Amino acid sequence: MPVFHLNKLPKEKRIQMIGEFYDMVDSLKDRNEVRLFFKSLLGPDEIASLMRRIEIAMLLSLGYKYEDIIKKMKVGRDKISSVHKAFMQDDSGYAIIVKRLVENRKSWLEKAKKDKK
Repeated sequence: MPVFHLNKLPKEKRIQMIGEFYDMVDSLKDRNEVRLFFKSLLGPDEIASLMRRIEIAMLLSLGYKYEDIIKKMKVGRDKISSVHKAFMQDDSGYAIIVKRLVENRKSWLEKAKKDKK
C-alpha cells in the first residue's frame, strides 16, 4: 500500500489541503460536531496522545522541570523536548490551548466548590 507524503505534493496543493482542513475544523458549529468529527478522524489512543502533549505543555507552562514531567507522566525526554520546542514558538497553538485549558479548569473548580456548599 503506498504511503502518502504531504511534502511530495506541489507547494500550492499542500497549502490548499492544509487550508481546507483548517476551514473544515473552523466550520464545526458546536462541541458535539467537534466531538463527532474527531471521533471519526482519530482513534481513542490518538486523541489520548494529543491530550498528553497538551498536558506536557501545561506542566511546562507551570514551571515543571523535565525530570518531574518524566516521573509524573511516564514520557520520554524526547517527547517533552518536542512539545517544549513547539510551545516556545511565537505562533504556538499550545500557548493558546494551554491558556484556555487552565481557565476552563479554574472555572470548573470554582463551580464545583460553589456546588459543594
